[in-house]
Amino acid sequence: MRLHLRGTVQGVGFRPFVYRLAHQCGLTGWVLNGRDGVHIAVEGASPHLADFRERVVAEAPAIARVTSLDCRSTAVEGYADFDIVHSAEDGPPDLHILPDLDLCPGCRAELWDAANRRHRYAFTTCTDCGPRYSIMTALPYDRPRTAMDPFPMCPECRREYDTPGERRFYSQTNSCPACGIRMALRDGSGTVRGSDDAAVALVLEALEAGSIVAVKGLGGYLLMADAADEGAVARLRERKHRPAKPFALMYPDLERVRRDAHVSDREAHLLLSRQKPIVLLRRRESLRDIAPTVAPGLDSLGVMLPYTPLHDLLLHDFGAPLVATSGNRSGDPIAATEAEALARLGDIADLFLTHDRAIITRQDDSVLRVAPDSGRTIVLRRSRGFAPSVPPDLLKPARDAAILALGAEQKSAVALAAGGNLHVSQYLGALSSFDTEAHFQATVRHLMDLLDSRPRDIAVDAHPQYAATRFGEALAAERGARLHRVGHHEAHLWALLADRGLLEMDRPLLGVIWDGAGWGDDGTVWGGEMFRWERGGSERIAHLAPFALLAGDKAAREPRLPALALFRGMADERLRPHFTESEWAVYGKRLAARSDFHTSSMGRLFDAVASLLGMSQRTSYEGEAAIYLEQAARRDWEGGGADRMACEGYALGADAPLGAVATGPLCEAIAADLAQGVAVERIALRFHLGLVRWIDAAASAADLADIGFSGGVFQNALLVDLLERFPGERFRLWFHETLSPNDEGIAVGQVAAVVGRERVSA
Repeated sequence: MRLHLRGTVQGVGFRPFVYRLAHQCGLTGWVLNGRDGVHIAVEGASPHLADFRERVVAEAPAIARVTSLDCRSTAVEGYADFDIVHSAEDGPPDLHILPDLDLCPGCRAELWDAANRRHRYAFTTCTDCGPRYSIMTALPYDRPRTAMDPFPMCPECRREYDTPGERRFYSQTNSCPACGIRMALRDGSGTVRGSDDAAVALVLEALEAGSIVAVKGLGGYLLMADAADEGAVARLRERKHRPAKPFALMYPDLERVRRDAHVSDREAHLLLSRQKPIVLLRRRESLRDIAPTVAPGLDSLGVMLPYTPLHDLLLHDFGAPLVATSGNRSGDPIAATEAEALARLGDIADLFLTHDRAIITRQDDSVLRVAPDSGRTIVLRRSRGFAPSVPPDLLKPARDAAILALGAEQKSAVALAAGGNLHVSQYLGALSSFDTEAHFQATVRHLMDLLDSRPRDIAVDAHPQYAATRFGEALAAERGARLHRVGHHEAHLWALLADRGLLEMDRPLLGVIWDGAGWGDDGTVWGGEMFRWERGGSERIAHLAPFALLAGDKAAREPRLPALALFRGMADERLRPHFTESEWAVYGKRLAARSDFHTSSMGRLFDAVASLLGMSQRTSYEGEAAIYLEQAARRDWEGGGADRMACEGYALGADAPLGAVATGPLCEAIAADLAQGVAVERIALRFHLGLVRWIDAAASAADLADIGFSGGVFQNALLVDLLERFPGERFRLWFHETLSPNDEGIAVGQVAAVVGRERVSA
């Protein structure tokens, strides 16, 4: 019998599993990794063959995922034994690439076993754990095609690799202190201060003394400091030029996390998952181990647990949480090489803990949050631990399709459909710097090379000035590929439909797409849109009436500007203190002349309300003002008791919820409440409830029973909870599950649009 298995079947210990299963079933033959999956030849008694076929899927390794199994009978070859044979390198790749895996329990136990030869070895791995995507140079997944190739195994590691009963049988990342990866602690000049375990000891001393240490991890360097040391955290903020954006924290274990934060069962599950993401948790009122400036002004903490042996060593020995923020300057990609770290982080970090295994694909940590009432998980950043894999049923392009989608400008990610599979890159950041744009282009080419794909279709955002769009245009011309321009908000909607398996749905849906900004079909800046989607087509049926985008992109960084555009003449006494006399006069003239771009952006509406309520006038990171507004509304929602159910949302589009919905009545009501002394928390809650009320009215007016949500605004957990509670009682609601609602999902939406348009035209 010959078997061909596709899916996530490489880098998961599948060949060792097949080897053992074949021996258990009394079969002979072979197994190999191919560029299109795992191939198996077995022969023996028919009942044993049937048993093998059933068990090869049912008992597959937990981290494997078989998406298809082809099986056929063949003539007997007379194999004498069962062997693992060399990988086949011919044919196009047809595989799911495995993300990096966290440290498994077996390796963690060895790490802390003083009698084990891998005691305190910072790079211990087995078939169940360790780097995958970050070290791959080519497929199929074998050691010579990874960053482990320069590390020949010692006799003992080779014995483990060759012995079927060993946990490291055919473990491509196998190594130990005798033959493996070496660490070095360097100062800013590159001088070595210590090696291996001695380097770890010196790092701990430095952290306790208030130093900042750049530590090379799986996907890049993390800047680490004592989270309880206010001086160290303040220095890190000053050196990194990061005045307010919260720092992520790494804790030794879940028990220590619970001392500082409230952790639900769902949040605990995410923290302990194989992906080991950063999870946003509600902080306790009194914090024992955290400096106030770790997350200034916020009621949450971004928390993760150690995911590599090196991190486990550092956190265990330090015994308290550490700041663990990406090793980069704002807007730049995370540093991945020693040279980059010394050059880019030399005036930030005091010391550098490096190692000599190369990082092929750099990745930031993933970030998730949980909406507390509904328990719905919201993906904020999808990167290490998740990328580039997606569930096989998320989108099923044709096997001969070759579609490259280049996403958007902010929160960039790319997607590649090849060999019948979809691959979605890690988070790549905003394409606003030369280095980030170069990283973006390198990621595109690496994915194409890894999958040996030469796209025939290239999809880009409709915005003509996006760096990703210009790159796609040049690439399409260079390769003779068809270029597809997909509207920004249309792509958001397609991404949601793909994410939730709704592409073939035969009933219409209201797509609510709210974000900061995207190029609209009419040449204006959209962001507060509702679409009617049906059978592959969409029509914009409702949106915020456009208002002035004062000073263009500057409005996204200064909430006072959209506040002036929306509340001028209604609350001048509150607005004017935030402007100089000359600014007030100049912006007033611009508003009167209608000389600026106009926008329907829901993100800018959030900013405007936050500004008017005195929460934020200038921001240092994206979404800052909206976060403060959500926090204030959540305080009123959770503290209001029975009164919260009687709280009415502001009337937005109450009389005419479709078409261009004027913001004037909403703004007038907010200004009136503020003038009458209504608490800002209550105003913030009424604003959120007003948005929910508009969605409910629009769905009713359009006679639609299904409502789907995408766009960065739906990272707001309170808004998600309110929607689940109110419209959720009468409508079917669809939120993202695998993808982030922000612009990271745009690339998947572009692929879905190309596939969907072709199906409709056919």
